[in-house]
Amino acid sequence: MLEGFGEALADQEYFLPLPSAADPGPRFAPGEVPPGLCGSAQGLWTVWAGSRTGFPEQGWKIHVSARLDRAQHVLDRVAGICFSEGVPFKHLSARLFFLFLHHKHAARTQAGKFCTVYPPDTTTARRLLERLRDALDGEEGPYVLTDRRFRDSRTVHYRYGSFDGVRSRLRADGTREGTIRDGSGREGVDSRLPAFHLPAGITDPFVEQEEESHAGPILIRDYEVTRAVRLSNAGGAYRARDRRTGRTVFLKEARAHNGLVFDGTDARQRLRHEYDVLRDLHAAAPGVGPEPLDHFTEWEHDFLVTEYVAGQPLVGWLSRSSPLARADRTAESVAAYYEACRRLLAALDASLERLHGAGYRFGDLNLGNVLVTPSGGARLVDFEAASALSAAPCGIGTPGFTPPPGLRRTDTDPLLQDRYGASAVALAFLAPFNEVAEHAPANLVLLRRDLADVAPPQDLWRRATAFHLPEDRTRNENGPDRPPSPTEPETDPHGCLTRLAEEVTAGLLEMADVDRPEWAFPPSPEAFRTNNVCLAHGTAGAVYALHRTGTEVPEEIRERLRRDALALRGALPPGLLVGSAGIARVLADLGRLDEAVDLLRDADGHPLTASCGTLAGGRAGVGLGWLALHRLTGENRHLERAVAAGEGLLRVPDLPTALGEHDARGLLHGRSGLALFLHRLARDTGEARFLEAGRLLLHQELDRTFALEDGALSISDDARLTRAMPYLATGAAGLATVLTRYVTTTSDERCAAALPRLVTGIRVSCATKEAGLYRGLAGLAWFLAEHAGLTGTDTARNDAVRAATGLLKYAIPYRRGVRFLGAGSQRFTADLSSGGAGVLLALHRLLSGPLLTAPRDARLRLPAAA
Repeated sequence: MLEGFGEALADQEYFLPLPSAADPGPRFAPGEVPPGLCGSAQGLWTVWAGSRTGFPEQGWKIHVSARLDRAQHVLDRVAGICFSEGVPFKHLSARLFFLFLHHKHAARTQAGKFCTVYPPDTTTARRLLERLRDALDGEEGPYVLTDRRFRDSRTVHYRYGSFDGVRSRLRADGTREGTIRDGSGREGVDSRLPAFHLPAGITDPFVEQEEESHAGPILIRDYEVTRAVRLSNAGGAYRARDRRTGRTVFLKEARAHNGLVFDGTDARQRLRHEYDVLRDLHAAAPGVGPEPLDHFTEWEHDFLVTEYVAGQPLVGWLSRSSPLARADRTAESVAAYYEACRRLLAALDASLERLHGAGYRFGDLNLGNVLVTPSGGARLVDFEAASALSAAPCGIGTPGFTPPPGLRRTDTDPLLQDRYGASAVALAFLAPFNEVAEHAPANLVLLRRDLADVAPPQDLWRRATAFHLPEDRTRNENGPDRPPSPTEPETDPHGCLTRLAEEVTAGLLEMADVDRPEWAFPPSPEAFRTNNVCLAHGTAGAVYALHRTGTEVPEEIRERLRRDALALRGALPPGLLVGSAGIARVLADLGRLDEAVDLLRDADGHPLTASCGTLAGGRAGVGLGWLALHRLTGENRHLERAVAAGEGLLRVPDLPTALGEHDARGLLHGRSGLALFLHRLARDTGEARFLEAGRLLLHQELDRTFALEDGALSISDDARLTRAMPYLATGAAGLATVLTRYVTTTSDERCAAALPRLVTGIRVSCATKEAGLYRGLAGLAWFLAEHAGLTGTDTARNDAVRAATGLLKYAIPYRRGVRFLGAGSQRFTADLSSGGAGVLLALHRLLSGPLLTAPRDARLRLPAAA
C-alpha cells in the first residue's frame, strides 16, 4: 500500500483521515431499519449494534464482499438477516470508502470487506453463514484474502479473529494491534495476513475436510511461476516458464471485482483492455510493447501472458548508474552518465513516436514503466493506462509524472500526457524534484544551483524543465514568491538562511488551526495511526520547534497542546517521539512542570518502557526526557530517574528484543539511539561506565554497516534489507550523529575510522526527494551542522552550509511564509518528522552556532571523571 494513500484522498493540500473527506460520494445505508435502531459512524464504517447480543471479544466473524454496482442490494440482504437475528454488523459507509478499500494501491488484507458480521457463538455463525449464502446466491464479489469462502458462495467469507476494538494492545510505536487467545488460552497477535490462518488449537467447524496446503511449484495452466515480481491488491505479476516450450514469460494477474480505480474500472477490465492494446500494437508496431502471447481466465482471475522483457526499471537503473550521489564521481563519469540519459531519452522518444503513429498514447510514463535493457535501450511495459488518441486519456497517473489538472485544462494536445511524462523522466535523471517543481517552478533555478558541481547539460535541463520553465515564460523577479537568486546562498548564506527560518516560522503559524479536531498543525499520515499530539508527528513537535527557535507560541496553541495531552494521557505510549516522554519535554519548556513530571512518571511506569529500549518508543527516550527535565530544573530527583533508565538498559539480558523489529538499526529504533542516551547520561553524571556501554553498542551498530562501491559506509533499516539509507531517523546520518559525540569525547579507533566514511556518503546524498528531518535534507543538514560544530573543521562547516542552503529549493510560498511537502511529497506537512518544524530545527542548529563563524576548537568535553 502506498504511504499515506488513504489520508491523501481526503484533501488536496493536507493529510487527513479518509472519513474527513468533504464529499465521500453516495452513502450506503440499509433500506429498512427496525424502529429504535441507529447506526453509528466509526471511521470508514457504519456500525449497527445487535438488539439482543453485544460484541464478543473474539470468535468467528463473517465478511461479505460485493461488486460496487451491487453493493446496496447486498447490504439490504445482509442487514435484513442481521436485524432479524439481533446480531451486530458493520458496513462501509460511502462509495469513496469502497473504492479506497478495493483500490489497486490499497492493503491486500482489507480488500473485499464490504460488510462484517459479528456472531456471538459458533452455532449462530453457522446459521448466519447458511442464511447469507442462500440470500446472496448468484451474487459475486472479490475474494477476501484473509478469509475462507463459505462453501460455494462467491461473496460470503469467514475467519477466526479478535472483534474490532475489543481486544488490542498498544505498541511502542504508538499504533495498536489486535490480540487473540489461541486454543490453549495463550494471548498473541491477531495476524491479519493475506491468507487464511487459524490460531493454534482452533479448528474450522464449517468444512468437512481441511484444504490441503499447496506444495511444489505454482502452476497456472501451462505456466510455472518462478518468481513473484510484484503483488498488489489488483493481483500479481510473475516471471514464469511456459512448460510447453521452456520459454520465459511474464504473467500478469487480475483479481475479480478488485483493484479498482476511481473511474470504477476493476483489474480484470483493465487487463483485458491491456491485452487488446498490445495485440493491436504488435500488429501495427511490433516491439513497441511486449508481445502478447495469451489471455485466459483461471478460476476467477484473468491472466495476461507476454514476452519477458529482460532489463531493470528506470528507478533501479538510476540508483545503480547515477554517479551524481557518489563520492568517487569524476567529470568523466558524470559526462558518461548524461550521455546514457540522452540515449535512453532518445530510445524512449522513438518508442513513443511509434506508439503514437499506431494511434495510441502510453498515458502513465514513469520510472517503473520503462525498462532499461541489457544493451542500454529502453522498452515500455505495463500498458494498463494506454488509450487510443481518439479517446479521452485514462485517469490513471503517477504523481509528479502526470500533467497537473490546470495544465490538462489548458493544453488539449492528445499527446500531452506522454510529452509531460517524458519531460518528468528527464527531470528525475537529474534530481527527485518532480512534485516540488509542479508546486514552485521558480525554485528550479535553486535546484540548478545545487547541481552546479555536476553541471547538467543545457539540452537535458531544457527537456527536464520544459513544462515548468518554458522559454517564453516571464517571472516577476520582485514578486513576493520570488526565491533567492542562485548567487545569494553563496554571497550571503547567513542572510539567506535567516530569512528562510523566518519564512518557515511564518508558514507554520499560518497553517496552525487550533479549532480543527484532526490536528493543530498539519501532520504526516502517521499522526492518524498514533496520535496528533506527539513530538514526531503532532502538535508537540511544531510547538517545540517554534519555542526552541525563540518564537512566541500563541497561548491558544499552548492550551490546545496541554488539553489534548491530558485528554490522551491514559492512552499514550511512553516514548520520546510518539508518546508521553516527548510531550513532557515540550510542556516542561513551556513552564508546565507539574504536567511534565506527571507524564514522565506515566512513561517510567508504562509496561512498554520495560520491554522496549529504543530512543523512539522506549527506555532510552524516557531517560532523555528525565535528563532534559534535570537540565531545566537542576533537581537531582530527575537525574536519578535518568540514571535508573540507564541502569535498566545495562541490565537488558536480550538486547535485540528491546530494539525495533527485525534487529532494527539507526537512531530511532536501533543501538545508536541507546548509545546517544548513554552518552548524555555520562556527560551529566560523569560516570564512565555509561560511556563505555554506549561505545560497545556503537561497535555492534558498526558491525551492521556495509561499504558502498565508492568507499563510503552506510547502513540499512534492519536485517531484512540491504538498501543504503543516508537519513537521520534511519540511516547513516543518525549513526554518524552519535559517533561524532563519542569520537570527540573518547578515544576509540574503530569509531574514529568509521566516521569519515559515513560522512562521505552523507555529504553526497543531499539530492533528497523530501526536505524533512527524518527522511530528507533537513536531517542531513542537521547532522552536518552538528558534525561541524563538534569538529570545527572548515570542510565540515562548508558541507553543513551547502546542505542547509539546499533547503531553499524545497520552500513553497504560502499565504504567509513558506511550507514544505512531506511524506512522499504528496501533501504539505508542518510536523517535526517530515514538515516545516523539522526544517526549522535544522536551520536553527546551523544558525545558532554561530556555525558560519564557529571557533575551530568548539568541542564537547565530558567531566574529567569520565
